[in-house]
Amino acid sequence: MNKYFFFAALLILFTSCLTEQPGFVLTPPTETPEEIRALRAFDITDHKNRNTGLDIPEWANRFFEDGIRAVRVMEANMNSYMFIARSEGNNFNALNLWNDGFNAELDFPRLAAARIDARFSVGVHFPDTEYGAFYETLIRAVSDFRWTGMVKEDDFWIQRSFSANEDEPAREDWEFLILVTIEKTHFASQLNLIFQNINPDPPPTETQALAARRVIDRFFQGF
Repeated sequence: MNKYFFFAALLILFTSCLTEQPGFVLTPPTETPEEIRALRAFDITDHKNRNTGLDIPEWANRFFEDGIRAVRVMEANMNSYMFIARSEGNNFNALNLWNDGFNAELDFPRLAAARIDARFSVGVHFPDTEYGAFYETLIRAVSDFRWTGMVKEDDFWIQRSFSANEDEPAREDWEFLILVTIEKTHFASQLNLIFQNINPDPPPTETQALAARRVIDRFFQGF
């Protein structure tokens, strides 16, 4: 099983309601889990609320500059976990519709599954082999679970300008972020409930079960 099976890019077809803007190709935004983001140097040419004199919020600035690891450092001193939904593309209207349509209750399971997948994938090339059916069963359970307590805290966008390099031409696009938080103890209690109730088929081997147990026992260390 492809480890990113559950996190395939979301293609939103807005071509029936949007008109093409001069200088930009009309394509739907591409949504990517927060843990899977290739960093490439860019200049910020515009951002949300710039015309009112407001700066980029700290959580977004950390993400734009250094990726999700910088947000995790910020999160360590908070009582809540921070999850970031992101989408990028070259059509502002399509991205804005994605942003407006985001629903914390409906979209949080995908964010949780991406982060939990990343936790089980640290130092592991093939999670299906390492953990057996436990891995797929866990990700499915996380994706189907009715999470509670998550809150859409904020959203932000920037317009980015990329200089040409040896591999790619110059380009300009937008990146949208949505910040979702959930109280740490509340998240942990729900995840522990999932751990207790999953029933993989076929059952993992002794070695696979031991590997999964090692991750579970220290799951929140560095999470």
